[in-house]
Amino acid sequence: MDVKKEALENKDVRGVVRELIDEVTKTEEEAKEKTTRGGKSPDLKLYVVDTSEEVLGRLGDIATSITDSESSKKAAKDFFNTHLIEEFKINSGIWWVEIKTPRYERTDDFIFVKRDDAIWILTTELKDWAKDTVEKIIKYMPQMERVYLSSDDLEDVMGSIIDSEVSGFTAKYQSQHQERSATLRFHGAEPDDMKKAEEHFQATPTRIEFNQRNSPSTAIQGSGSNDGILTVESVRLGSEGKATDTLLGTSKGFTAVDSKRYNVNTDSHVKFFETGFSVDEFTSIELYNPEREFVENLAEEIESGILSKNQYQYGRWGENTFFIHDKNHEEIFELGIESPELVLHARETTTALSLRSFCKNILDEFDSTYSIRKKETEVISQ
Repeated sequence: MDVKKEALENKDVRGVVRELIDEVTKTEEEAKEKTTRGGKSPDLKLYVVDTSEEVLGRLGDIATSITDSESSKKAAKDFFNTHLIEEFKINSGIWWVEIKTPRYERTDDFIFVKRDDAIWILTTELKDWAKDTVEKIIKYMPQMERVYLSSDDLEDVMGSIIDSEVSGFTAKYQSQHQERSATLRFHGAEPDDMKKAEEHFQATPTRIEFNQRNSPSTAIQGSGSNDGILTVESVRLGSEGKATDTLLGTSKGFTAVDSKRYNVNTDSHVKFFETGFSVDEFTSIELYNPEREFVENLAEEIESGILSKNQYQYGRWGENTFFIHDKNHEEIFELGIESPELVLHARETTTALSLRSFCKNILDEFDSTYSIRKKETEVISQ
């Protein structure tokens, strides 16, 4: 990044974002020369990350614990053995993080910000290096996971950006039996193109590009992805304040929707009996699609298509109930098959990390047409 950590000392979150917005700000003439989205010019990226515990100021210690643990995956050990992490606190809840790759004599800079329900990671480093560094830190540290939005939630959040219009999108379709899949990319999209992609191909958006106006022409170009990445590609000089508002507001929208879908707010206690079990208080997440038809062998398809992944260990209770251990997050939850719906039930130790991850696996690798809703039941003692 061009910005230096000294320039951010004593700045609040808005001030930090405003400094980074400057790195993607262009004059009107420069903006006109940018005829395509993307390219090799730097973008401002914001990763919205959920955490199971405090990680700010502890990234180096967490990395060491991973390399020292016999149970850690080889890929994670290799990464942290070849990368060094240095953290510098620049204000309350704001840390400057340097990820060093000695092999290439390279240092990449990121800003970690503590928010109410998430961590924001900001950078203007080029995409390829971000994928090789901070995205792998998120992947390999079990305490962290990017938020995840279903396609309809992504449309709602991105559609809430004022004075904006969809300028392009990526849509994907994954069939239930994994016999068909498609990825569609539209640039210069018309207002009804996303609806047409869903009607004709059953492909739903995973990334939405937007153009935002500011008196009166396009002044801000950006995008949002359902895997928790927001990008500001270009800001016209004089629109820096509006771009800052857009990034802050949209990232809060991502966090709010993710929390609404996956957070476990009840205390799930299971009581076992000879004839079965009961749960007095629970959180469940339903993957549903009213247009889906009954599938006779849905449990077997889930078992072979999803539960066979190295991420899971599982057992069955009857024909349509699985007790699942998510090894990546060390959590247990229950899956009920109520064809055509899938219902996840939280257990005592379940958090959003394992529930979100399972939903993501279903939508990305099994059937992209599901929507997600959460149900909570709390017992009130008299």
